[in-house]
Amino acid sequence: MVGRRSLGDVLLLTGSQPVSNGMKLSILTTSQYTFEGKKPYENVIVLLYRHWFVLLLKFIAYLFFAALPFVLYVPISLWLVRLGLQDLFWFLTAVYFLLWWYSLFYALTMYLLDIWIVTDHRVIDSEQHGFFSRTVSELSLSKIQDISVAVRGAIPTFLDFGTLEVQTAAAARKFVFKQIPHPNQVKDEIMLAHSEFLRTHKGDIEVHERAEL
Repeated sequence: MVGRRSLGDVLLLTGSQPVSNGMKLSILTTSQYTFEGKKPYENVIVLLYRHWFVLLLKFIAYLFFAALPFVLYVPISLWLVRLGLQDLFWFLTAVYFLLWWYSLFYALTMYLLDIWIVTDHRVIDSEQHGFFSRTVSELSLSKIQDISVAVRGAIPTFLDFGTLEVQTAAAARKFVFKQIPHPNQVKDEIMLAHSEFLRTHKGDIEVHERAEL
């Protein structure tokens, strides 16, 4: 169970260590985190990326594909020399690595731009679909009905990452946090923010905007 903390505190969760009081670095203040559409009175509680292990698996795969042309060259090198195809082979290898770099850059971009944010007023799901397409959805904390966590497999269990689903009204879609670190503790953070929001916003009325009027 995560200890009660101020809703102004920010947790940056990358999976590198458990969520704890030690994770709340003094430099991570709410002024460090902003996003398009953030309200002046809104505080970021949790900022989430996919777990680092997801990125590590991609890197291992890319290292394998980077070595593949050179591994392939060893058994066919004599054949290429005899047929005078060495230049063609290295030209195709250069094209291959251009595509490899593009694919690697794409994977890194998708990892860094897929982000989930929990504030003291709402949950925001920002998913990148290619370089030029992004979907941003948000959900008021007052609309949360249930939160479920799924951690499947030995490695996810050992490293503590999994999927978190936020259920709203029956007609609305679920908010799915995919492969996030420490999903059970993130669930506790959201439930705490949910309870605090209901306590301070009776009837789901935004007191800050009402005060400005």
